[in-house]
Formats: sequence, C-alpha cells, structure tokens
Amino acid sequence: MRSPQPGMPLYLLRIALVLLALLLSSACSSNTSPRSTQHTPPPQITPAASAMLPEQRIWKQGISSFIFGTNDTQEWYQNNVETNPAIQQALKGAHFTLMRTFFFSKSLVDNHATTDKEIEQRLKTIENSDMICLGVLADIFDVSFAKHVVSYASNRCNLYEFGNEPDTADIGITDYLKQWNTVIPLLRQINPKASFIGPAAGVGSYLKEFLTGVKQSGVLPDAVSFHWYPCWHDTQADCLSKANTVGPKVQTARTWVKELLGKDLPIGVTEWNFDPGNPPAPYGNDTNFMNSFTTDALETMMQVGVDFACQFAAASGTVYLDMFDFRTSKPKTQYYTIKMLIQRYRI
Repeated sequence: MRSPQPGMPLYLLRIALVLLALLLSSACSSNTSPRSTQHTPPPQITPAASAMLPEQRIWKQGISSFIFGTNDTQEWYQNNVETNPAIQQALKGAHFTLMRTFFFSKSLVDNHATTDKEIEQRLKTIENSDMICLGVLADIFDVSFAKHVVSYASNRCNLYEFGNEPDTADIGITDYLKQWNTVIPLLRQINPKASFIGPAAGVGSYLKEFLTGVKQSGVLPDAVSFHWYPCWHDTQADCLSKANTVGPKVQTARTWVKELLGKDLPIGVTEWNFDPGNPPAPYGNDTNFMNSFTTDALETMMQVGVDFACQFAAASGTVYLDMFDFRTSKPKTQYYTIKMLIQRYRI
C-alpha cells in the first residue's frame, strides 16, 4: 500500500479504504449467485487510532496489523522461540506482525546480568520471524541498562514499553511517574524515531493517575497499554463467556485518554490470554475452548479498534499459554486460530 499523500489525515485515508472495500464487495456480489438471506452480518469495526505507530499498517476493514502479535518473555526451557528456528519460521509463515520481547537487566532464572549477546538473540528472533519489535524495558530503575538497550537496538526496535505491570510489582504511581518523566526524554534523545508506551498496567486507578501525571509533566506517551486476563478460578463455560470483556476495557481506556490528555492515542493490549495463573486452568489445553476464546477475543479487539495486541506467549515455557508445545515444538490451537484470522484480514 502506498503512503498517504502529504497533508492527508490518516483517519480520512482509513475511511476511504473502508468505503473502497465496501464498494468492491458490492460489485463482486452482483456477479455471484444469490445467497441465503439468513447470514451473520460483518462486525461493526471502529478503525484504529488516527496516530500511527512505527511500521503499523491498516488491513481490511480498518483493522490494525499490530493486533496479531505475541510475547517473548523469560525463557524457562531450552527449547523456546529464541532457540528454535522452526518456531520462528512458523510465526513468519503465518504472518504474525508484532513481537513483544522482554529486555530484563538481569535474568529471572539465575539473576545474571543480561549480555549484549542475549539482547542480540532477542532482536534476531524478531527479525527471523519477520516481525516488528516491541521492546519491554522491564526494570524502570536501571536507567543505564535502558539507555544501553535503546542505543544497542537502534532502528531495529522503534517501539518500547516502559516497565511491565508496575501496579502489581509494588511500584507506586508516584515512583513510576518520576521514572517516566526522567527516563523517557533521555531515551527519546537516543532514538528520536522510537515510540514509548506506558504504563502496561490494568485499566484502573493506576492508568488514570498515569494519564493525569503525564498531562501535568508534558512527557506524553505515544500510546497507552494494558494487560487483560479475564479468567481466574472460573469454570470453562464462565471463562468463555468473558472472551469479549476486553471491549469495555478498551473503551474505558480510550475515554480516559481523550478526557485527560485531550487527544486520541493508540490503545494496546500488550498481554492477553484467558488465565494469568501459573499454571493456568487446564481447559486451556482444550481445542474447542481455545479456538472459541481466541476468536471471540480478537474479533472484539477488532470491533473496538485496538491498535496493537500481543498474545501471551509464543514459546517460553508458559505451558497452556504457549502457542507451541515446548516438548514437541508443534503449534497448538491458538496458533492456528490466529493464523486463520490473519489470513482473513491481511492485505
């Protein structure tokens, strides 16, 4: 797709694309056999935000390419997305778009300091998978490491999330804002092309206070993110009924952004799946459940105009939440479901 002409607002381009798709669909249908009048109408989709993130694309029906992402977190087993080329090729072949990769200053496994070789391995994993980098600067208090990551990655990574679930890591909003207001300007000097995202917390008081704080400081985020795991000690049926609850969360976050910042920003769900437990509920290994939950969740995100979303996780040893079996390396249900949706909407 060509870049928009200079001065043409992005939201107008998206509206034009949606109208063109509808016209083409109408023209094609007039040349085909009539279908039954009983059919499921296409979902009403809210286009993604007018502000675009680096390398984001708009696909069919105004859907952001970046909602088909995944996570590369701490590796807990030797066979993982970083060490297995076949897994990387499977992600590439399915056209997954965004890989959220964690840059820990120290390993969660044995506490050793992260090396440049390990940073490089994460970047190469993304490149081998033909995906876009969303880096997580996990330790917001290690400023020198954050600066080093952004400098080392250079233009290989132009999206960063500052911290990870600070609201559950006993990092008060005052401390988080202090670090944000201090560190983000430094990182923007290192990579002026990069977009910086926060706070990767829940949709609650922490997010609202973050937005209020950055409005006061003037160090605004380029996008806003939160995490969504709707089920906790739920039955399989109850959990499945919650697959669309991400919609109200997105709408609440978007409302707060507009009210408190006076503008629209991209909204992202940078971790999502059915259950945050470790291990999660065993019905995560049920094919029918995972197919239905994944389809409903992603279609809801499309309908409310989510700009970026990352399934948790690709293959890091999170058992039921991994898209690939760490023992056999074979893709699981969630991989095939997301692959099918990508095929449906990808341009």
